[in-house]
Parts: sequence; C-alpha cells; structure tokens
Amino acid sequence: MKKGFTLIELLVVVLIIGILAAIALPQYKKAVERSRVAEALINLKALSEAQNRCFLASQNYTDCILNTTSNNLDIDLPASNYFDYHCSYGPARCEAIRKGCLYDISFESTNGKITSKICVENSNSYCKDFQSLGISLPTGLSALSCMQ
Repeated sequence: MKKGFTLIELLVVVLIIGILAAIALPQYKKAVERSRVAEALINLKALSEAQNRCFLASQNYTDCILNTTSNNLDIDLPASNYFDYHCSYGPARCEAIRKGCLYDISFESTNGKITSKICVENSNSYCKDFQSLGISLPTGLSALSCMQ
C-alpha cells in the first residue's frame, strides 16, 4: 500500500492557496495604504496646529512655513519613507505628497476652519474631502497602486 498524496490532490491544494492569496493580497495592500494615510493625517493635523500657533505668535503666515530647506514651526516631524511634508501660506496649507503614488493629502485653514482633502495626481479635478479623522480611503481612491 502506497502512502502519500496524489497529483490531483496536490494540485487542488495549490489551486485553493492561489485563490486565497489572490483575494487576500489586494485587501492587505489596501489596509497598509489606509494605515499610511492615517499616519499622514495625524502628522498633517500636528503641522496645521503648529502653523496656527506660529501665526498667533507672529501674526502672519509668511514666517510659518515648512519645506525641504526651512522649518519655522515648533515641531519636527519624524522622517517618513512614504510622504514628503510641506506647509505654505496664503491660505495656510499643509500637505503630504505620497512618494511613488498618485495622490496627496492636504489640510487647509481658512477663517479658522480646517478642511482636509485627498487628491489624485496633485489635481483638484479629483478630490475627496475627509469629514473627520475616521480613516478610510474615499471610494475610487482605495485601489490606488503605489510603488512602495
């Protein structure tokens, strides 16, 4: 009596594993990207608050910028492998540009009201507003492919 599995049984197992992997991998990538968006939103909120504190101290936004050469804010962001952060003025705006992807996230302060958006390809033609910090990618942006 021979012991072991037949070729058909092994092929069925490999097929089942392949189907499960095909279903699970895209869901895993979406979950990872949502966590990266959550990181960016938390950092952007902190930057926006620091920019508002700077404005209260200096009474103008021209001194309250963050870019690759200058940081006049009272916080330092941890280095990020996934986003480049910038703050500008007129209106007060902080944004996180996703490295290797086709979207950016921004916080904008107008008359004391902070709005946050996620935009595809740095374009206002396809933007979605975040109503709160409840993290979920808006419909249509959940399938963004990223190189990292």
